[in-house]
Amino acid sequence: MRDGIKSPTLPNANGVIEMDIETLYPLVTEAIRRAEVLEDLHAPGAKDAYRDVSRLEECIAGLLPPADAEGAIARHGAVSAAISGGEFQRAIDLVVCFKADIEPNTSIAADLDTLRGQAMALRAREDGGLQVRYSAAFARYGFGEIQRFISAYRKQGAPLPIQ
Repeated sequence: MRDGIKSPTLPNANGVIEMDIETLYPLVTEAIRRAEVLEDLHAPGAKDAYRDVSRLEECIAGLLPPADAEGAIARHGAVSAAISGGEFQRAIDLVVCFKADIEPNTSIAADLDTLRGQAMALRAREDGGLQVRYSAAFARYGFGEIQRFISAYRKQGAPLPIQ
């Protein structure tokens, strides 16, 4: 516990451990470096690395108030890393969650709204591409059912099984 705020728990191979801000800062710094290097190399693990960054930034955001500069940076980082990791719906959900604790007419609120717009546009583009690519499935099962199917796979962190 730090300043009355309970540290988030992060699962590891042995169960659940408590993480504090002093532990999270070096982890997120290293995760950002790794994600940027993998992206520069066009390596297949870049999206996964950005997902790691997003989750670490989300933990930091949970420890710091939104009015704190580092808390605002963590919220921005969690959402932008989710977008870079291809988790557009998660990015949108994070914005909704983060905005619940933020005054409406602040720069961080506007920044999060911009990121939400980006995530929504990218999700729409991806969904449209899927509709064209898998037109027979969309015609047979309908948009809603295909969206549910895709959502289930994405929540598992798995790519679509059909390539």
